[in-house]
Amino acid sequence: MEVTGTRTDLWKMGVRVGRLAGFAAGLLVSAGCGATVPAGAKPAAQTAVEPRPVSIAPEAREVIDRMAKFFGARKGFTLRQVSTTTASDEAAKKLAGAMTHVVRVERPNRLAVVLTGDQPGSGSVISDGEALVIHQKQKDANRYESSPAPATLPELVDNPYLRTMLGVGGADVITKAMLAEDPAAAFLEGVQELTVAGSEEVDGRPCTHLVARTESGNWDLWVATADEPLPVKFVPAIGQLFFGGKNVDLSSTVMFDEWRFDPVFKAADFAFVPEEGWEKVESLSGFADQARRDRLAAARPSLHPTVGFPGTPLSLVGADGSRFDPGMQKDKIVVLDFWASWCGPCRATLPVVVQVCKEYADKGIVFRAVNVKEDAETIRKFLVEEPIDAPVVMDTEGTASAAYRVEAIPHTVLIGRDGIVQAVHVGAGEGMEAKLRKQLDTLLEGKSLAPKGGNQARAEPL
Repeated sequence: MEVTGTRTDLWKMGVRVGRLAGFAAGLLVSAGCGATVPAGAKPAAQTAVEPRPVSIAPEAREVIDRMAKFFGARKGFTLRQVSTTTASDEAAKKLAGAMTHVVRVERPNRLAVVLTGDQPGSGSVISDGEALVIHQKQKDANRYESSPAPATLPELVDNPYLRTMLGVGGADVITKAMLAEDPAAAFLEGVQELTVAGSEEVDGRPCTHLVARTESGNWDLWVATADEPLPVKFVPAIGQLFFGGKNVDLSSTVMFDEWRFDPVFKAADFAFVPEEGWEKVESLSGFADQARRDRLAAARPSLHPTVGFPGTPLSLVGADGSRFDPGMQKDKIVVLDFWASWCGPCRATLPVVVQVCKEYADKGIVFRAVNVKEDAETIRKFLVEEPIDAPVVMDTEGTASAAYRVEAIPHTVLIGRDGIVQAVHVGAGEGMEAKLRKQLDTLLEGKSLAPKGGNQARAEPL
């Protein structure tokens, strides 16, 4: 999964590892895996699915209520939050590392969150009650913006930079709840099932172990059983990330410590002091947008390396037991969409591709949704919850992904009647529907999308 250019690129890279399952819902966005639904997206026809019942065990609710009451009564507090992420594959080690949040809070609207560590996304969000300063640390520079401070902590948490920053490590569900007007409601938002797994010691502190199943992912939380019911440890269920052409197991653990309650703060605790060479800009998002436009203007966008070369006819088994054989692809315009059930951007893009290809099916377009390295049972469960009105085939061993050089998903391939790869879309970019229609119309007219004379960079992408 790659994270590329929208307004909060570097922050989202931190979140990519911080939020895959809710945490990506995050890390994770591209344009490659957590982006928003492309403009003009039309959902595929779906069968209504009954909402899952909510089940909160009384003993678990008691722990949440006790913790919420404790934080709701605090005028201010400080804490340190350390997130440690590990990756199963050496090639994905750059996604691993430790990130540290230092948080200072004083109601109604003084807040300081400082993020440092091994991953991109370091910076700070500071409100002294009058001004809100957002600082972004990047490879080549430090930039910051200033605006009037919101009147309350919940309004501060609505700031997209702060939401993204708190999402690093995936424990934002805990941190944001501590800042909410109704902490209990915030803790339980999106929770479908909450149970108590037992009592355990964490770093010598007796804790109650909570297990949650939520709309965006599952998590475990250990809450101290002493007079101060503090979150001590948090583990989000991240699962797998498609990185470098393979599935990589990620795990994250967040520890909370260095608590102080109702401290007497000094002005310096909520002061932002820029260092020499730091640049103040009117808007960080506006600066990022302009920088992106400048990069695109300066560079000739290159084609995917498979464009202009013969595609590999696939022999795959469908999730329903059917087969997809080379004979079904001969002399046809073939569209392949590589995806996985855990990939947020795939779930946004796939309905768009399905809808367009369905409309073009009677014109000789052959479409397959190629699931990447998930087993049949996982796919079937996903299709029950989110039906896809299109044939799904399984690339269980990753051979099809390798043949088409799939390194990030979603990855959509258009193959002409001549068997040549004509176009490739990687990520969940805006305008996918319009681009796909234009390209299919061009191929149906007998024209080529691939450049003459081989795979060379275009002045403008189609």
